[in-house]
Formats: sequence, C-alpha cells, structure tokens
Amino acid sequence: MRILLHFAIITALAAGSLSAADKTLLRAHWEAGKVYTMENVMNSSTIVPGLGESGKQTTNMTQTMTITVSPEGDKRLAVVKIAGIKALMNMMGQVMNYDSSDPAKSQPMLQQAFGSIVGKEFTLVYDKDDKVTDVRGMDKLTATPVAGAKGPDGKQFVDAFRKSQEMGLPKDPVAPGDSWTFDETIEMAPLGTMHIKGTGKFDSIVDYEGRKHAKLIIEGTFISPEAQAGAAAPMIKFGEGSTMKVENLFDLERRVSSSSVVSSELKMSAAGQEIPVSQKVTTKLIKVEDVN
Repeated sequence: MRILLHFAIITALAAGSLSAADKTLLRAHWEAGKVYTMENVMNSSTIVPGLGESGKQTTNMTQTMTITVSPEGDKRLAVVKIAGIKALMNMMGQVMNYDSSDPAKSQPMLQQAFGSIVGKEFTLVYDKDDKVTDVRGMDKLTATPVAGAKGPDGKQFVDAFRKSQEMGLPKDPVAPGDSWTFDETIEMAPLGTMHIKGTGKFDSIVDYEGRKHAKLIIEGTFISPEAQAGAAAPMIKFGEGSTMKVENLFDLERRVSSSSVVSSELKMSAAGQEIPVSQKVTTKLIKVEDVN
C-alpha cells in the first residue's frame, strides 16, 4: 500500500510538471534584426437615426505598418512606423477617398486627419522578458484631428497601439483548453476612456499557412466609466451593451500574432442619440524580413 501511495504521488507530481512544461507564454516577441510588415483592414458601417438612406455611413480603411527591430545592449528597440493608409468613406451620400501615396487628390479634411500620422514613427524598448520598459519619440506624434475635434495625443496613440497588440492575451503561460479574464482601459480622444472586460480561451493548436498557431477566442464587453469630477464629457461615448469578439492566431514559433479578426457591435452615444456601429478589423502579418 505504501509503495502504491508513493507511486501515485510521484505520478501526480510528474503529470503536474508535464502540464506546466506544456504551457506557453503568449506574449509578442519581436526578434532583433527583423522587419515585420503588418496590414490592418477596418470595415465599419452605421446608420444615423432619423436620416433614412442618407444616414447610412460606411468606412473601409487599410493601414500598413512596419516594425523594425534592432539590439541595444540586452534590450531590443522596435521602431513602429505607419507606412501607408488607404481609405474609402461614404458619409451622408458623399464618397471620399484617401491614398497616402497621392494625398493631394483627397479632401483637405482627410489630408489633415490621415496625413498627420502617415510616415510617423515611435520606438518601443523591450527587455529580455518582452516587456516594454520605455517609449521613445512620443513627442514627435501630434494630436490627430478627428471629425473637427482633437484626437489622441502621442502618449494615447502609443498606448492604444500597445494595448491593441496585447488586448485579451493571457498574462501567464497557458495550454489548450485554458481560459482567463482581462480588464483593460484605453484613453482615446475624442471618445474618452474605453473600459473593456472579458474572457479569453486557448481554443486549440491549428495549422495556418504551414505553421503551428495557438487559436485564441476572446470576448469582451465595453463598460461606460463613471465621469470624473470636473472632466469634460466626451463628444462620443460607448453605450451599454457594446461587445467585441476576437479570433487570434498566435504563431508558436515566431511568437507573434499572424492574424487577428475583431468583430464589434457598438452602441455609440452622441448628442443624445444612440448610433449603432458594426465594425470588423482584420490584422495580418504580411511578411517578416531581415533588416538590410
């Protein structure tokens, strides 16, 4: 009986150790000497109440971004650059185009809004554990005008980028079948504070473009924060019931996301009206190259 008990304890400990070893930390790792090119495609549609057909609005935008990584001592510097933007917008029956390769053909409003971020860059400093320890170049990012209002400043822009890469990912190592919770806030003018709570699950290991990926399913709900005393009310805010669902494919060898699809059903509130917005954002890792 004693021998059987010892055998059971050893087996249990071995099984526990094996389980822990099989767990993976799903945190982005940008390799020094590499250039990562990412493409972000956003499609959104909404109907402004009371305007009938003319109240239908759609936006289709493609943004190309590069992340160039170099070593600095025991750290890595990741230079994030907005390389290009193309947009097609239908607002109140008016069709507007923007292409950063030929911005002069666009309306002045779009030249101002998109032109202020195209070609801009900032640097994230990562330590050996893939944690950001510093950000450089935020002072060169000016506040982007959005619909006649002041948009995000440099700090908000960088924080929003970082959290968009990390949103919903587990903080600790996980294995298939594991789940977790998350609670994040993002400051983004002119929307104010976005507070998102939700759950994530390591659904399975799948093959994507010939590589093994962790398939993650993430679901979240937007929560309207309490107004801060003395703070100006945001022009637009999220209403209760706004939700998002994410399917993220995380490359287990490269240790970065190869594909992320975020589908959101948003209830925006502006000027006392609730405006429903359907949005889908697809982000793909287009290529990884060596730094020249």
